Amino acid sequence: MIGKGVGMTAHRRQRVAELSTGVGLALLSAALLVASLPSPDIGSLGWVALVPLLLAMQGLRPGQAASLGLLTGVFASFGIYGWLFEVPSFDLRHAVVLALYVGAYPAIWASATAWALRQHIPLIVCAPVFWLLIDYLRAHAGFLALPWGTLAQTQHHNLPLLQAAGVIGEHGVSFLVALGNAALATLCLRQERRLAVTTLLILITVHAWGVTELFSSTSGRSITVTAIQPNIQIGDRTTEAGRDANLTRLERLTREAASSQPDLIVWPESAIPGDLSDPSLISRLQRLSRETGVPLILGAAQVEKFATGDSLLTIGRRAFNTAHLFQPSGSTSPPYRKRMLVPFAEYLPHADVIPWPEWLAPRITELTAGDNGQLFTLAPRISVGTLICWENLFSELARESVNSGAQLLVQLTNDVWFGQTAAPRQHNLMSVMRAVETRTPVVIASNTGPSQVIDGYGRVVVTTSGSFLESTTAGVVALGGGGTVYSRTGDWFVLLT
Repeated sequence: MIGKGVGMTAHRRQRVAELSTGVGLALLSAALLVASLPSPDIGSLGWVALVPLLLAMQGLRPGQAASLGLLTGVFASFGIYGWLFEVPSFDLRHAVVLALYVGAYPAIWASATAWALRQHIPLIVCAPVFWLLIDYLRAHAGFLALPWGTLAQTQHHNLPLLQAAGVIGEHGVSFLVALGNAALATLCLRQERRLAVTTLLILITVHAWGVTELFSSTSGRSITVTAIQPNIQIGDRTTEAGRDANLTRLERLTREAASSQPDLIVWPESAIPGDLSDPSLISRLQRLSRETGVPLILGAAQVEKFATGDSLLTIGRRAFNTAHLFQPSGSTSPPYRKRMLVPFAEYLPHADVIPWPEWLAPRITELTAGDNGQLFTLAPRISVGTLICWENLFSELARESVNSGAQLLVQLTNDVWFGQTAAPRQHNLMSVMRAVETRTPVVIASNTGPSQVIDGYGRVVVTTSGSFLESTTAGVVALGGGGTVYSRTGDWFVLLT
């Protein structure tokens, strides 16, 4: 009896030790994922971030592996999205809901990988394939889509690797990073060494090909673009005097920028907070473009009145988040209306059928999504596509613009809500991905920064010196030349896998 009790105690201790080790490895993966993104933005850690979790999953049943995956995802969520606490309406309850949702993806991945391992499918095969599928699902989950903080985005400084996005897209780059993690884990486990070495050679080859792409000659015309960073604070928009002061500041910065004769000047999202329907305001903006001699793209609100009803006539109002082009010639174009609205911030998803609790989804002034794309045309024959705020997360919008003829993409954004956090820098990574995927330059005009000019290879040509500072950012980039394999074919790599 004593021997049996001692044996049970030893077994229990072993189980506790194994559990502690597994939890520790899962938390280490979370920490590495957080550290690979801004901030501290150590991208090389992206290549090893999944290794601890993969080691911890060895020999576990799918349910047990899912628990560790969930743990990694939850803690990574708190680290990556911690800046959301800067938003007054966001509290711990919302953070927990977000973390559980975000954590569900690595939990599903870990469970599927553990199942595949029990079917004797090599780790180096199943882990990256399942990561690719989960990565794609996360970006196409309807109003829950959130392709933020991907493995591909950890490699935004790794320009040779990023060139693969022009063929296989952001999801494909995430697959390559997951493949590298799986190869390293396999080497640590001393399994399938030949396959792991072959995989590492493939990754080296991809990097070498990317280097040749970076040194390839750039043909076609170039354009000089200036982004205005006005640093307009939330309180500055609440009074008529404040709004007029903001416009005066924007005009001053624009006239200063125009002295170097750029081809285009871009203002950030919601630079004009009120309804851009006041004739005197429109005249003022047209005069600014005419006097500077530079086309101006700016973000503004737009309210549209419309008649509803059959027997009784009522007047409804629809509000849009829009971008407008003002030309020195005075010619006008229809505005671009933001199509991908931010759920729970700009609209309540399926509010007619889902009774969202007030604490989770406070009532908001809902915007209306635009229903089609809109390119702006500059002289001579330059087409510009627009992305507003988090539309840069979704590759299909950039691809649509480029396939329609856009040679330049402008992103208008306003991340003032998140203060001096990593949020704006994380947000800008998506525009780096969109540039490389379409081989089309992207100009980020951010209210509080950092504003950037990114070329078609993902190189940040110029960026503002800091955030929450008034500045202008001017850069020269080659115009896009018709897109890439990925912009024309989409996520063929995911479907093939």
